Amino acid sequence: MIFKKIFIVASILLLVVLIFFGIYTVAFKSDETKIIKNNTEEIKGKQTDITDVLSKKIVNITSDSVVSATISNDGEVIKYYDAIDGRAWTMTERGTNQKVLSSDTTRGVPISAKWSPDSESTILKYDNGEIFVHNHVTGIDNKLRDGMDDVVWTGVGGKILYKYYDKNTKERTLNIADADGTNWKKLTDLPFQFTTFVQIPSSVRAAFWPSADAQTNTELFTVSTINESVPKKIFSDKYGADFLFSPNGQKILISSSSPDGKKIILGVMDKNGSNYIDLQVPTIIKKAVWSKDNKTVYYAQPNNVPNDVIWPNDYNEKKITTTDTFFKVDVTTGKKSRIIETDEIDEQIDAINLFLSPDEDILFFTNRVNDLLYRLKL
Repeated sequence: MIFKKIFIVASILLLVVLIFFGIYTVAFKSDETKIIKNNTEEIKGKQTDITDVLSKKIVNITSDSVVSATISNDGEVIKYYDAIDGRAWTMTERGTNQKVLSSDTTRGVPISAKWSPDSESTILKYDNGEIFVHNHVTGIDNKLRDGMDDVVWTGVGGKILYKYYDKNTKERTLNIADADGTNWKKLTDLPFQFTTFVQIPSSVRAAFWPSADAQTNTELFTVSTINESVPKKIFSDKYGADFLFSPNGQKILISSSSPDGKKIILGVMDKNGSNYIDLQVPTIIKKAVWSKDNKTVYYAQPNNVPNDVIWPNDYNEKKITTTDTFFKVDVTTGKKSRIIETDEIDEQIDAINLFLSPDEDILFFTNRVNDLLYRLKL
């Protein structure tokens, strides 16, 4: 009798368990299947997107506009300032794994950001004229003194070159200092109100010239960065000229305009400003970058430019945007090679601020049409 009761109770419990199991299966199994299916579709969709990106030769890799970008010396990360809130970010060269590098937005968005050669510090200029040097490793900010209205990095040593304007004497000078603005030293007086200057790579000299203007007969000077000295003029007689030194400092790329400003010409000369060669390339320095072999130049070539454009003024003043194609040229032979077919470019590209990956298998640039950062597989 007792065994019979135990059997009945056990049967009832088993029946209850089976009923609840059936309810669970009906109520939750379909939802679980949907979740698994949706997750699978989502992963598949992402894989498809990545496949599409990797299959394209040219693609943008930021969703927000950028102020300035660079790549680390090991090629592992891209670093950039975004133009939305002024934060600094890092990401892979494919545009993935974005991380905040600097979250300080109290000063707003910089109008320019110049990365140090090791990409660990940035010279930041704001629209109120203030200039800061921010070290991303230490997090330290240094405000540079008033009167320093343009600042660039030297090639090595973590120093800066800058133009200083003295309101009392009305003098403009080129100076060198430590990155925080201390230990400064005057190098020379500057004869131009608007001046472009750089440290010459692999050299103790700097170069300066009047900022590119179609009406200006450009003179290029060099000066020592060791002591104050008299500048040496090494080149003249080109209008609207801009210059870009090769990585070893032995060659100088020069863009200039015709006397009426209607045409632009890219040429090359030696470090002394002699032996000028017209490369028969219609582009400007802002659209060119040297290879580390010191003989190859990658460049974007403007097309379909209106006939009334004055180069480089109208472009620098953002009165026009261009539609570019991409080439490289061997400056020793003049041989040009297209690096992407026109039918592979499916949007308007106006490329500036070009830089290469360390392995030189990718060309990066900012598109002035939308200010996004792009990569072009070489």
